[in-house]
Amino acid sequence: MKSFVALTLASLLLTVLCALQLMMGARLFSWHAVLAAVTDYNSRDYEHVVIVKQRLTRLVVAIYCGAVLAVAGSLLQKIMRNDLVSPSTLGINSGAITSVVLAIHLGGLSGAALFWPALLGGVAAIGTTLLVAAVVAKGGRDPLNIVLGGAMTATFFSSITTFVVSLDPDGYGNIMNWLVGDIGNFDYQPLRLLWPVGLCGIVATLALSRSIDLLTLGGDQAASIGVSPQIVYLFALAIAIIMAISAVCIVGPIGFIGLVVPHMTRLLVGENGRCTLLFSAVLGACILTTADILARTMLAPRLLTVGTVMALSGGTAFFVIVVSVLRRRTA
Repeated sequence: MKSFVALTLASLLLTVLCALQLMMGARLFSWHAVLAAVTDYNSRDYEHVVIVKQRLTRLVVAIYCGAVLAVAGSLLQKIMRNDLVSPSTLGINSGAITSVVLAIHLGGLSGAALFWPALLGGVAAIGTTLLVAAVVAKGGRDPLNIVLGGAMTATFFSSITTFVVSLDPDGYGNIMNWLVGDIGNFDYQPLRLLWPVGLCGIVATLALSRSIDLLTLGGDQAASIGVSPQIVYLFALAIAIIMAISAVCIVGPIGFIGLVVPHMTRLLVGENGRCTLLFSAVLGACILTTADILARTMLAPRLLTVGTVMALSGGTAFFVIVVSVLRRRTA
């Protein structure tokens, strides 16, 4: 009951944020203008064009990417039983970005076609992270080891990205904002092809939620009641990577949603159950929508990148999370 109430309140908050996102920007529109633009669009009306062709498209992208990144982060933290992991801290985002840059440079790919090289890069990155963490850990289970491995992996792939971009900086001028994470007015174009990926990922996550919850109890206990830990782990890991990559292909490496939202969800509604996963999705959409509002209004009429806004707030949140984890270890 508590989870359902929290999900309802989060959905209402998202509705309010959607209205604010359509109203606010370099120019403030009334809710009457927003309602008219959405229900009776006129391509000759300047306000309608701005609301529908610019703000509404950004809103849809923010909702989708925020939701899938939050669910991906929740999955990773559950199956790895580590509060510090996320698509960004595991190096998945950096690996995907490097592969996309190489695909553009070597193959001339664009749009949704970049999903496959990005997926390959994300898988290579998390494999590298797990290998480095295993070497550093030497049999231990310190949660900071995998973060260290992720940081080393992200640095390695980021260096490759910087090198490739430096070979032809003018050729990458139109994606520079994407490289730091941003929502653009035309990001709905790859979204039109990639949204089924995220939807299928969320549906699959809901279907596996009970098995994933059992997995958090430990592999032996999960196996004793008929759950195959290895299969569930691999399926959940694949779903999380695919969802995260679909968001990266659209908005770039926007971090910290996958790290912070699972913590907020645990504090507000707990950790287990389908309703908890849905709450994570809605909360992730709320946070990225809020970041987009701030990016468009803080220095209006200038636009900040959404990745910059998320980094400023997420960096502080990451510090708090690391400190809390260290305190639990020493308690």
